[in-house]
Amino acid sequence: MLGVGAILLLLSLLAAFLLLAAAYQASLQARAAADAAALAGAAVLLEGGGPDAACGAARELAEANGAQLSACAPGARAGSVAATLRVEVTVRVPVLEGATARAVAQAGAVPGAVPGAVPGAGG
Repeated sequence: MLGVGAILLLLSLLAAFLLLAAAYQASLQARAAADAAALAGAAVLLEGGGPDAACGAARELAEANGAQLSACAPGARAGSVAATLRVEVTVRVPVLEGATARAVAQAGAVPGAVPGAVPGAGG
């Protein structure tokens, strides 16, 4: 009887570990998709595209990375262009159906900056 209890305990711990691993993997996927989407949207803004084009590019890249764009707010600050985007990734875990991981990323660029230049580098 003690052996059965030990096996059940180990199976419960394994199930909990697998749920945590799935949630962690979804979190990493959300972060990567948010970063990529923010960079895509900021690039469109830097090239002179409008907010709709920037959000469209961000949405495409988010979806290509298995995420859903849930918010897109391109905005400007003094001397820079910034795109703020939120992506949502759904974790498909049978026990936690519909669980989601969310990540927010922001990317921007300074208009007129030299491509490939390293900020603050002397020379």
